Amino acid sequence: MPFFLKLKKRKDFIRTAKFGFSVATRSIVIQAILQKEIKTEKARIGYTTTKKIGKANIRNRCRRRLRAVAALFFEKLALQNADYVLIARYNTANINFIDLCSDFQNGIKKINKLLNGETNCVQQNNKTPISDID
Repeated sequence: MPFFLKLKKRKDFIRTAKFGFSVATRSIVIQAILQKEIKTEKARIGYTTTKKIGKANIRNRCRRRLRAVAALFFEKLALQNADYVLIARYNTANINFIDLCSDFQNGIKKINKLLNGETNCVQQNNKTPISDID
C-alpha cells in the first residue's frame, strides 16, 4: 500500500476550503491548495464525509472507497507541496468503482491545472473569418 501524508487537523481542512480551489465531479468533490509554509516532498490528503450522505455505515463505506481510489492513483497524480481534500457525495457509496476511479483521475487533473495557473480559455487570433466571403 502506498504511503502518503494525511490531513488531520481541522485548520488544514478549513484553509483548503477557504483559500483553495474546488472541482466537483459526479461522485467526488476535490479541494486543493498549495502549501507555502510547509515544504514536504509529498502531497497530503484528507477525507470528508458528512451526515448528509447517510448513516455511519454509508459514510464509512464512502471513506473506504475514497481511500482505495487514492491508494491507486494519488501518488502518481498529486502535485508536491499540495493539500487535497476528497469530499464524498451522495452517490459515492453506490457508484461503480471504475467510474469512481475515472472521476477521481479527471478531478485531480483539472485541479492540478488550476493549481498550476493554467486556464481553459484559448486566445484566438483576430483574423478569424466571420463568413465564407472573408
